[in-house]
Amino acid sequence: MRVALFVALGWSVLPVISVMAAETDASHLVEHVVQSAGGADRLLTLFRFRERVLVTDTPAAPVAADEKGNRTSVVQVSGDWWIGTTKRDKDKVRVLCWAWSLRILIDPTSRIETIPDVMVAGKPACGLRVTESVKEPIDLFFDKETKRLVAIDYTDTRHVSSEWKKTEAGHAYPSHVIGIRFVDRKAGTLADKQWYQTDILELTPLEELPIELKR
Repeated sequence: MRVALFVALGWSVLPVISVMAAETDASHLVEHVVQSAGGADRLLTLFRFRERVLVTDTPAAPVAADEKGNRTSVVQVSGDWWIGTTKRDKDKVRVLCWAWSLRILIDPTSRIETIPDVMVAGKPACGLRVTESVKEPIDLFFDKETKRLVAIDYTDTRHVSSEWKKTEAGHAYPSHVIGIRFVDRKAGTLADKQWYQTDILELTPLEELPIELKR
């Protein structure tokens, strides 16, 4: 009887131990990711960036030295996003930027767990899933060696980051991102071609909102 009770209790505790182990693994990975980005004080919060955005299934040529771009935005991470002086109303793009800044990983309302590795650009990447702070789960993937962000899976698209640069103050950001639609999100199968790409030409951290954007 005692043996049966012990076994029963043991099996009931196993799921709890598994959850605790997964949370520990996730917290360790978050710590390494933030450290690889230069620490929490080097994560972008408010910034202006100029970019070339193209909706095309054919990769465009690299940006030219005198490239002017076709969009300038101001972003307040986990807050608002303006293109020029027009505020974007889409929650999806704001969540993507929040994830891209990595600040979603240190938000106290985020629940974070590890997920299986995937291959991104031919290299293995470890993953974290964020829930509770967002309406829909969002998955972030990091190079297994450098712990640098390489992809974000959100709703129907994988956003693949590359060509990293730094601001003068040391904020790291990917200057090239492509979006590839999922054929089957659960199976992880992607379309053969991209559907958009963006190249950041210039990014500047801001101390406060520009006067024309203040409420």
